[in-house]
Amino acid sequence: MIDGFASMGMIFEAFDHLHEMQLTGLVQPDRVTVVTLIPLCAELMLLREGRSVHGFTVRRSMESDLSVVNGLMDFYLKCNDLKAAEHLFNTMPYRDLVSWNTVISGYSHNGCSSKAQTLFKELISQYSQCSLSTLLAILPSCGSPKSLHFGKSIHCWQLKLGFCNNILAINSLMFMYINCRDLEASLSSLLRASFMADTACWNTIISGCTQNGYFWKALETFNLMRRESLVSHDSITLFNVISACGYLELVLEGKLLHGFSFKTFEGKHIRVQNALITMYGRIGEIESAMDVFSYSCNRNLCSWNCMISTLSQNKESKKAIELFGNLDIKPNEITISSVLSACTQLGFLRQGKQIHAHVFRFGFQRNPFISAALVDMYSNCGNLDISLQIFQSVPEKSVAVWNSMISAFGFHNNGQDAIQAFDEMLKSGASPTKTTFINLLSSCSHLGLVEEGQQYYNRMLDEFGVEPVTEHHVCMVDMLGRSGRIDEAYEFIRQLPTKAESGMWGALLSACNYHGNLEMGREVAEILFSLEPENVGYYVSLFNMYVGAGRWGEAADLRRKIQDKRLKKPAGYSLIDVGFG
Repeated sequence: MIDGFASMGMIFEAFDHLHEMQLTGLVQPDRVTVVTLIPLCAELMLLREGRSVHGFTVRRSMESDLSVVNGLMDFYLKCNDLKAAEHLFNTMPYRDLVSWNTVISGYSHNGCSSKAQTLFKELISQYSQCSLSTLLAILPSCGSPKSLHFGKSIHCWQLKLGFCNNILAINSLMFMYINCRDLEASLSSLLRASFMADTACWNTIISGCTQNGYFWKALETFNLMRRESLVSHDSITLFNVISACGYLELVLEGKLLHGFSFKTFEGKHIRVQNALITMYGRIGEIESAMDVFSYSCNRNLCSWNCMISTLSQNKESKKAIELFGNLDIKPNEITISSVLSACTQLGFLRQGKQIHAHVFRFGFQRNPFISAALVDMYSNCGNLDISLQIFQSVPEKSVAVWNSMISAFGFHNNGQDAIQAFDEMLKSGASPTKTTFINLLSSCSHLGLVEEGQQYYNRMLDEFGVEPVTEHHVCMVDMLGRSGRIDEAYEFIRQLPTKAESGMWGALLSACNYHGNLEMGREVAEILFSLEPENVGYYVSLFNMYVGAGRWGEAADLRRKIQDKRLKKPAGYSLIDVGFG
C-alpha cells in the first residue's frame, strides 16, 4: 500500500499509512518500507521527512544495511546536504559499487567536480570492473574546458570497458564534449554512432549547443538531422531550435519553424508554444507572440510567464501588468519578478506595492531574485528608503540583491554609499559580477570619482576575474568625459583590443557636446554616422555643438542633411499614474 502511494507521488498518504502501521503494532516497518520511502523524499526534496526516516533507521538498527544507507546518501545529495552524505559514506563499514556511484554522481550534480574526480580515481584503484552507472556518474563532472583532458580519459576508459555502443553512454559523452566546448568531438561521436542514433542522441547535441550558446551549430545540426537521419524530431528538438532562432533574432527562420511545427503533432505541445512566445518576444514580434498565447488551448504557468516577460522586455509594461491581472493560476517567483520589472519600467509605485503584497501573500519574500527586483522597483519609483529597508531585511544577501542596492545608491547619486555597499559585499564573501562593476562604475561616473573608478576598472580582471565588456568601457568613457578628460577618453577607446562599438563613441560625443569640444566632436560624430547612419541623436548632438560655437552655416548644412535623410527625433513623453484601473 505504501509503495502504491509512493509510486503515485502521494507522499502524505504514504507517511500516514506508515504512521498507522506503527500505531497498530501488528506489523512493523522494515527495510523494504524504508527503501520505498527514501527515494520519494529524495525526488521531492523533502529534507525534514527524509531525516525522520533516517532517525527511524537508526532506532531500528538499520544503519548497517547497504541498500538503506545507499538510499539515504542519495537522498541527502539530492537535497544538497553534502555533509550528511559524506558522513554516511565515510562511516560505512563496507561499501559496494552502488555506494561509490551514488556519491560520485552526487558530487557531479552538486558542482563539486574535483571531489567527484578524486573519488572516481580512488574507486578505479580499488575496483577493476566498474559499471555503466559509474560512467554516467562521473561524466557530468566534466562541465568546462578545463575538464576536457579528464573527460577524454573517461572516454578512453569507456571504450576499454566496452560501452562504445551503449546509447546512454554515447549521449553522456556528447553532452560532456559540448560542455567542454569541443563541438567537433561531440559531433564525431554522434556520426560514429549514426547507425543506432535515436531522437534523444540528436537532441543531446542540439540542446547542448543551445544551452551553451552555440546557436548556429544547433540549427546546423537540426538541418543535418532532417537531411541525414531516419529518425524524426520531437517537441524537445523544436523547443531548442526555436530558442536558438530567438537568441539569434532570426525572424524568417523563426517563422518558418513556426509553420513547420504546426504541420506536425509536436506543434501543439505546450513546450513548443512557450518557446514560440519567447522567440517572438526576442525578435520584437509582440502581436505574433500574443497570437500564439491566445490560441494556446492548454496554457500553463510557464505560458503566462513567457508572455508577461515578453511584454515587459519589449516596453509594453502596461500590458504586462494588465495580463498579470488576468492570471488564473497561482503565480511563482518568475511571474512576480517579470511583473515587478514592468512596474520598475513604468515607475508605477501603486501597482508595485500591490505586487509587493502578493510577494508576502505567496511567501516569496525570502527569494533573493524577488528581493532584488523589489529593491530595483522602489528605487526607480523614487523610494530609496524602502529599497534600503528591503535590502537590510534580507537575511542571506545574494549577489543580485547586492547589485540592486549598489545600483539604487548610484541612481540616487549616493556614490559613496554605493562604494561602501561594494566593500561590505566583499566582506560578506559574495563575488562581484559584471553587473556589479557596471553599477559601481556608473556611480563613480555620476559623482566624478574618476580615480576610484579607474581603480575598480583595473581590479576587475586582475583581482576578481571579471572580463570587461562594452558596458564597462562605456562607463569609463562617460566617466572620463564628464570630468573633462576628453583626450584621455579618446585614447582609452583607441587602445581597446577590440573594435569600439557605437555606445562608447556616443558617450564621448555627449562629453564633447557638454564641454564644447567641437573639433573632437566632429571627428567622433563622423565615426558614429558611419556606424549608425539612421540614429538622429548623433546628428542633433553635432548640430547643437555647431550652434553653441556660432557655426551657423555648418549647422544649417547639417539640418538640411537631416531633412534629406528624413530623420526625426522621437517625441518625448511622460507617464502619470492617475489611480484608475
